[in-house]
Amino acid sequence: MDAHADALTLRVARVLAPVTVLGPGRRVAVWVQGCALACPGCASRDTWDAAAGTLVPVTALADRLADAVAADGLDGLTLTGGEPTDQAAALTALVVALRERRPGLDVLLFTGRELSAARALAPGLVAASTCVVAGPYRRDRATPGHRLLATANQELRIAPEASGRYEDWLAEPEPPRLQVFAEGDGLYLVGLPAPGDLDRFRRELGERGVELEGVSW
Repeated sequence: MDAHADALTLRVARVLAPVTVLGPGRRVAVWVQGCALACPGCASRDTWDAAAGTLVPVTALADRLADAVAADGLDGLTLTGGEPTDQAAALTALVVALRERRPGLDVLLFTGRELSAARALAPGLVAASTCVVAGPYRRDRATPGHRLLATANQELRIAPEASGRYEDWLAEPEPPRLQVFAEGDGLYLVGLPAPGDLDRFRRELGERGVELEGVSW
């Protein structure tokens, strides 16, 4: 890892693993903190505030993720948020550092920017990603049957060498769309919720005597 990476920090909302609904295989997912795009209907409003989350040195996070990949047999990294391209230098260094430890690691990037804008703002990060999902969330164009595109305006770019793996995963019949993680007093619903899923989740928990004190949407 070079000296440039040693000086970089990344503002992170959360890290969860193993994630199986945001890309093929068993993955570790990083939600970065901070997003000024503020798409109406976003399920992760808690990641918007650029002053929240935790500031983490890239080197420390790279070590943590590499250890998780090795220990848990993970085969991919998913970057979401928040808006990853707002922290492009740090995330690019993170991907480079991880691939030094785990060559060929699959990297899936979600960005709320159009692909052309993401390439202009974060060329190294986009180029280093195996798969990119690009475009803002548009709740009036929801695509609840797609595993990676939340709305029909979004664009999917997959590296040719990984196209077969992704196409097989996308074509799986009746796959699970959402996962629930519990950490401390918090519950995280991971995946691409269809319209109404989040409110239904909160309502059904309430019917079982579990009241959520705050939600991210």
